[in-house]
Amino acid sequence: MTAAWIRGSALLVVVLAVGIAIGVEFGRARRPATDAPRSAMDSATMMRTFDRELSLDSSQHAGIAAVLGHRQAEIDSAWRTLQPNIRAAMDSTQREIIGFLNDTQRAKFLALIRGAHGAARMPAVPMRQR
Repeated sequence: MTAAWIRGSALLVVVLAVGIAIGVEFGRARRPATDAPRSAMDSATMMRTFDRELSLDSSQHAGIAAVLGHRQAEIDSAWRTLQPNIRAAMDSTQREIIGFLNDTQRAKFLALIRGAHGAARMPAVPMRQR
C-alpha cells in the first residue's frame, strides 16, 4: 500500500464517518426517546436506516443483511489495519473544524460527534484559532 492510497482511504473514511454522524443526528430527532442509542456502524442500526431511507422490500432487506453478515469479518480486519491512521486523521480533522466554530457551534458540533462516536472519541478542544 502506498502512502497516497492510505491517505486517500483515510479521507474517504473520514468523509463517510462525518456523513454518518450527521445522518445519525438527524435520524435521532425522528427517533422516539425510548430507543437505546446504538453505533451508526452497527449492522442492525444500518439496516434500520436503509429500510427507512431506501424503503427496502423484504427481498432487498434480506440480501443486504446477508452481504453485511458475510462481509463483516473482512470489514473488521481492514478496520483494525487502518484504524490508527484513520483515528488520527479524524481527530485532527475534528480539531481543525472546531477551530473555525464559535462557542455555540462548538458545543453543537461536539454533541454531534459524541452522539455518533461516544465520549471516548471526543477530540481535545483547542484554543480558539479565529
